[in-house]
Amino acid sequence: MSQGLNKTSIIGWLGRDPETNDAGTVARFSVGVTERWRDAEGNDKEHTEWFRVVCFNGVAAACSQYLSCGRQVYVDGRLRTRTYTSRDGEEKTITELLAQSVIFLGSPRTDEDREEHRPQPGKPRSTEQSDPRRSSARERNRQQRSEVGGVQDQDVPF
Repeated sequence: MSQGLNKTSIIGWLGRDPETNDAGTVARFSVGVTERWRDAEGNDKEHTEWFRVVCFNGVAAACSQYLSCGRQVYVDGRLRTRTYTSRDGEEKTITELLAQSVIFLGSPRTDEDREEHRPQPGKPRSTEQSDPRRSSARERNRQQRSEVGGVQDQDVPF
């Protein structure tokens, strides 16, 4: 008997703070993943796909403690579809991403700079950091690499 593969990885932003059960062993939150493109007429377009994420045990505890709306995360897990009966008696079907791991990306931001630092369509990210401490550390690392065994950056094939 052969098995299939159910693996999903996403990177996006939390749409709301995580909600946890009373025991703190289950956390639920939504992650929005935005796709941007230009149509044939050159107009910028975007679509955000929302994923319902469910975490368990230690992952749930960490998410409920450290995550909040607007935080960028990497989620790795599997999709599961289930049905339930709503409060008004309707049977509903939802698909959830059952997280096996959640990696917190970036740093928590204030409301003011959250939008400012989010990637914008048509604006490539700069590869150089504006923090002078980082650029001086980067330069020291380059010097150290060039001093070890006489290997220069241009000698490395990748």
